[in-house]
Amino acid sequence: MLLLVLASVGECLAQQFISRGRTLTDFDTSVRADSIPIRVDHLPTRIDAEYGLMKVCFNIQHSRTSDLKIELVAPSGQSIWLSNRNGGDQGADFANTCFRSNGFSGYIHQASAPFAGEYSPDGRFRFLNDGQNPNGTWYLLITDLRKGEGGVLTYVTLEFGANPMPNDEKTPCSFQNPAACRCSTDRSDCQLLPDLVIIGSFTRAQIKEYAWNDPTYPGQLRFAASIANIGDGPMETVGNREWYCQQQRVDSGSRCADGTLARQRLYQRVYSRQADSLSWHDYPAGTNYFDEKPGHNHYHADDWVEFRLVQRYKTRNGREAEKVVATGRKVSYCLFDSGICRSSDTLCQDRGITYGPENLANYGLGSYASCQASRQGISVGGYDTYGMMYEGQYIQLPKGLKSGTYWLEIVIDPEGQYREKSRANNRFTMPVRISRQQ
Repeated sequence: MLLLVLASVGECLAQQFISRGRTLTDFDTSVRADSIPIRVDHLPTRIDAEYGLMKVCFNIQHSRTSDLKIELVAPSGQSIWLSNRNGGDQGADFANTCFRSNGFSGYIHQASAPFAGEYSPDGRFRFLNDGQNPNGTWYLLITDLRKGEGGVLTYVTLEFGANPMPNDEKTPCSFQNPAACRCSTDRSDCQLLPDLVIIGSFTRAQIKEYAWNDPTYPGQLRFAASIANIGDGPMETVGNREWYCQQQRVDSGSRCADGTLARQRLYQRVYSRQADSLSWHDYPAGTNYFDEKPGHNHYHADDWVEFRLVQRYKTRNGREAEKVVATGRKVSYCLFDSGICRSSDTLCQDRGITYGPENLANYGLGSYASCQASRQGISVGGYDTYGMMYEGQYIQLPKGLKSGTYWLEIVIDPEGQYREKSRANNRFTMPVRISRQQ
């Protein structure tokens, strides 16, 4: 009996792999990621929904966690975000923090530092448990994106086991199984259009007005925005290597005369169900470009959202009216699945309806793990989150703006460049109390 117990314990321990930490590099004019290798061996040669990566844990002492972008990279090169600039402007430390598909402490981007518990990451374990061979060297990448605060990683562990993603819903409709895909009506043939909405709970949980004497964000209203796709098909963009500086065709990576990088013409790939098969058609859409700002270094779709601050008032004759008092620039996003809608967590709501696998006809169709120039998007039931501390996530408040209640508006696709099932829900509004600005 003792030998059996020891053998069982030995097998359990063999599924956990540990690496020592190091002092982290503070940001200093250029981005440099600390790369911590974790050697994995003697595991089965395939990880998936049956057996795979269950948990990632680490301890980081850092007085401003929102400086940090933390990624996990598999031997295949596939990667996910564990945490990207979470914790607000004052949060400190990852205190023996763990990440798993069904973290009982909730999503890391909804939590407060110090992060102590088990969280769902900013990326999806599904993109790592994708059938690849786990044996080899994994890397924890930690990138500091703001100067002034240092930190220390003391350890990182990876744990592999059975049923690694217990809350990952089954997705019968897929590009490999098109016969399982359905129209949302009784028709047998239809276009599977996306439908984009703002997840209001993310914005309401991450919004802050900064005073004009704030040294970093003077006079800014900063907030998060998370966009979910509750439509029948994925929101997918593709590029065909058509790069331009204004109207002149150039090579990829060219820098234009105004100092900006070249833009690539984008097409929206719209899928259609025809009997038991899927076809697609590419429609001209917007543009994308390589975003070289710290923390990005990937491709962004131009003019994806617009932010506005609106004042509502009554006219002399008593009618309701409104005017825009401040506008943020049209913000470009990298489009990928950072999370998935589930009925149990009630995150993805629109007009009082919670969306998940039960009421999305083609839940899970699409798979977008990263922001490539050639392909990116948001799957059916997926969502893409930009936190409060990300670049561009603010409205600059006018000096002299009177205190009072205003309305924040977030508009998806303000230029109307993409096809959707409905555009009536592309604008999100919420009241915001603004202090008097000097």
